[in-house]
Amino acid sequence: MRDISLQLEPGTFLAIVGKSGSGKTTLLKCIYGLEDLPAGTITLDEEPVLGPAYHLMPGHEDMKLVSQDYYVLENHTVAENIFDKLIGYTNEVKEKRAKKLLHLLELEALRDTRAKHLSSGQKQRVAIARALAIIPKLLLLDEPFSNLDKLLSDKLFAFILKEVKQSKSSVILITHVAEEALKYADYIAVMDEGRILQQGEKWQVYYHPKNSRLAGLLGHYNIIRNGDLLKKRAARFPSKLLVRADKLKVLSAAEQADLECVVTGNVFNGKCVEVSAETSSGHDLLFYHAKALPLNKKLFCKIERP
Repeated sequence: MRDISLQLEPGTFLAIVGKSGSGKTTLLKCIYGLEDLPAGTITLDEEPVLGPAYHLMPGHEDMKLVSQDYYVLENHTVAENIFDKLIGYTNEVKEKRAKKLLHLLELEALRDTRAKHLSSGQKQRVAIARALAIIPKLLLLDEPFSNLDKLLSDKLFAFILKEVKQSKSSVILITHVAEEALKYADYIAVMDEGRILQQGEKWQVYYHPKNSRLAGLLGHYNIIRNGDLLKKRAARFPSKLLVRADKLKVLSAAEQADLECVVTGNVFNGKCVEVSAETSSGHDLLFYHAKALPLNKKLFCKIERP
């Protein structure tokens, strides 16, 4: 890793996006203190975070790392696994927190079952409950919900967001799923080959990526050239423009249109229709629409500014 600089304010959520092998997990381990830095420093509340060369037990007491390497107490019940993370709290507080987590992770029926009798998927949910028993100053998430169904994963992210905002904690999420980053994070950093290539507010990074390679990591995009535009509109735009699919809008007439295209396909994605089209210059387009459009139909589209 090299040339990395990150700063996170209390109560904020940062997502680090990148392909496998880009260095995301290594960065998270360095932040947590599981690996030593060859150069540079990491601080939490202005205190340095030191690696295993300085600590017999690596890790930081004010952070928590939630990864796909789950751990549970095999000979304890599901409820006892959660209580184990709440040492020092009253029985009333323990019970209230455990009840909330058992409901959230759909483990209520397994409350008194020993972990050794659970399936691997159930153990995974118990491990997550243990990890979320107390929200630390900094919660590090290394794709921990990737094996859960989407509904449960969404519930967990919503729970974490609420807890983080209330406690003024912070979150760093490692993910290769652009939808997760865009939906939950306040800020996004795009990582590749051990470097942070771009970071900032998610809207800025999504709509104004530095190049097409970065744009592709966050979802569909179109490259529109001057030759694709109607002549009367070409002067309004640069010679090559990167436009997200949601920023192309179909118009009923040509007066305010920026380009003309022909529909080549429709795919329903569960939320809207992804319409494929071709410009007059022969370049492909993709944009969203409420319903399927007739094939080979000529359309006029306007490019909206983000």
